[in-house]
Amino acid sequence: MFRSVRIALCGLLGALALPVVVVGQEPPPTAPRVQAERVFEREVFRYPAFERRNPFVALGVTDVGWVRFEQLALMGILWSEDPTESVCILGTGQFTVSEDGTGVTRGEGESWYAHVGEMVGNVRIAEIHRDQVVVEVELFGIMQQHIMLLETRRLGGTS
Repeated sequence: MFRSVRIALCGLLGALALPVVVVGQEPPPTAPRVQAERVFEREVFRYPAFERRNPFVALGVTDVGWVRFEQLALMGILWSEDPTESVCILGTGQFTVSEDGTGVTRGEGESWYAHVGEMVGNVRIAEIHRDQVVVEVELFGIMQQHIMLLETRRLGGTS
């Protein structure tokens, strides 16, 4: 008996849960569909130049002709009491001075005139003195300081 009562109650509750539709009447309006806005986000990589080198840029790409420190020679110094006016001449070619010191022969190669603070390849000019130039060489993000001496006959050079 309890079983038949339970079935009757379930049937009654199920009938109450169904919507009542009257013939000839329109169904109730439904809520409009909301279109979800699609947002495409892209991951952006930024590499600050002052912290580390961008790994996606080819090695040796600069505005100035790329030259490494090992290829450079100090060819001359135009020295002034005012450090901002001093100029050093760096080059990749060879040069020789005649025995009497009146003539200079320059071989093939490039040369650069640089002031303090300027870059030539991976070399930054730090200081210019009468017979030497202090440079900072950057190699794979590590800065090393080097001194380039101007070769003269009194220092045992060939020039």
